Amino acid sequence: MAERKEAATAYRGSSTFPKEIIRFLSNAGGHSLIFRGMAGTGKTTLALQLIEELAAVQQSYYMSTRVSDPSLFRQFPWLLDKVKEGEILKARKKIRKKADSEQQVEKILLGLAAIKGELKAEKVKAPRRELMRLQGIIEQGGEESPAEPGDREGELVVSVGSMMPEIEMAYDVVDKALPERTLVVIDSIDALAEKYGVPASKLISTMQKDLVEGCGTNVVYVLETPDPLLDYLGDGIIYLNLDSSTGRRIREMDILKLRGCEIRQPKYVYTLLGGRVRTFEYARYSKPDKPKKFEAESDTDAKHVSTGMPELDAMLGGGLRKGTITLIELGPGVPVIASAPIESAVICNSIAQSRGVAWIPTKKTGAESAREELLGFVSAEDFDKNVRILEPHASAGSPKPYAMTLEGEDVRVDMKWQDVEYALRNSDAPFLAVIGFDSLESVYGPAVLDGMMEFLTSLLNNEGLFVATVTPSVRSTSRLSDLAHAHLRIDKISGVTMIRGEEPYTAPHAMTDPEPRDFRPKLVPIL
Repeated sequence: MAERKEAATAYRGSSTFPKEIIRFLSNAGGHSLIFRGMAGTGKTTLALQLIEELAAVQQSYYMSTRVSDPSLFRQFPWLLDKVKEGEILKARKKIRKKADSEQQVEKILLGLAAIKGELKAEKVKAPRRELMRLQGIIEQGGEESPAEPGDREGELVVSVGSMMPEIEMAYDVVDKALPERTLVVIDSIDALAEKYGVPASKLISTMQKDLVEGCGTNVVYVLETPDPLLDYLGDGIIYLNLDSSTGRRIREMDILKLRGCEIRQPKYVYTLLGGRVRTFEYARYSKPDKPKKFEAESDTDAKHVSTGMPELDAMLGGGLRKGTITLIELGPGVPVIASAPIESAVICNSIAQSRGVAWIPTKKTGAESAREELLGFVSAEDFDKNVRILEPHASAGSPKPYAMTLEGEDVRVDMKWQDVEYALRNSDAPFLAVIGFDSLESVYGPAVLDGMMEFLTSLLNNEGLFVATVTPSVRSTSRLSDLAHAHLRIDKISGVTMIRGEEPYTAPHAMTDPEPRDFRPKLVPIL
């Protein structure tokens, strides 16, 4: 018990699990929490992950009424280790004798039966008034219960002579742990209610009064349905949802209620990658004080150039293909800064390999500001040698070795391949052109792509790479999409920046915080 107290003091929760839920169940007193959502949203995974998150703080009892124990252990291999360590006690089920490969599971289940016997020998401490009353009703042959939200009209309690061994063991576990708190997870309350022929609302009310209010136990109820009819019975409500509005399946977790607990982020995007729940917090990048030198990522093969981000290379089937156009499209409401890490990674990787770069930054950023953002990751000497920023109406003053002036009258005159090639004569091929079309169209108008065809053709014929970034207001998007060999789309959902491949078609990936002193986000698939 002392070890759990010490762990509770030091516990801060993982960075990939909602901190609000951890704080809610760590507050003084008992709390009930309802997980509900559509089939396939990961309710069981969330419940099991919650047990793991709180394992150092609270002993847990997990009751599965839908899936056999061997199936759970196969789906969640880490669960077997937690049961062995005694961090999770599971309700024993009647299961057939398995093959030799499952004998280990059988031994654990037999051990749990012995634990149950020990717990029953202990003096009862948890109040059982409501449980005994409910069991009395069942044993008497049932009674017509008044209609309650969540009850089926006219339902009778008909499980004559039934007992509730799973719930009784939960009470026994709580007894054993007192005065320390226990986390009890019931998956699912609907199936348990159906098994005993009682409304789910009565089971929740019984445990709420006996365990949650009576002895400060934390109880989590998993509901099979997204129906909110039972929400009033829980101290906290978590709703898991699948959003397909972007053309991809995005998992979202809504924290609808956590009584007595501040909810700073009410909605989380999450993934079930690797059979675990991983949520993503709001994030905003700022350049580190001491940037880490950019280490070049080698090209994946002779036909492709690396983006500088291995996960993005994998999404694109090997990186940027030589002699092609790559389109980066920002969805509605997405700030232009969202594409900056991708552009910066591609540019830095070219600089690190002494390859030439022609660059028109998005959001009409001046050449000096754009350069400043990358210095530290690359040296000023390497930047000035290998990058030429095409700057409309360059400011007066001493010339900048990294800038080329665009007069703004005719793009055919301003962007000649021969001029760019000469300016980058000390750099290696293949050359890279990174063009922000919001900036370009603001200077030359919506038909600018027509005037760029000579430059574009020469670049691609020399196995160069053309990366175009477009915002919703850009008029050239449709034509660029037709010309592009690769097409990436960036959206912002529930505060999380997401990137997906339209061509090649990929699952959405969350762009998470970079490593310390770096700017490149990690890309985590939403599965």
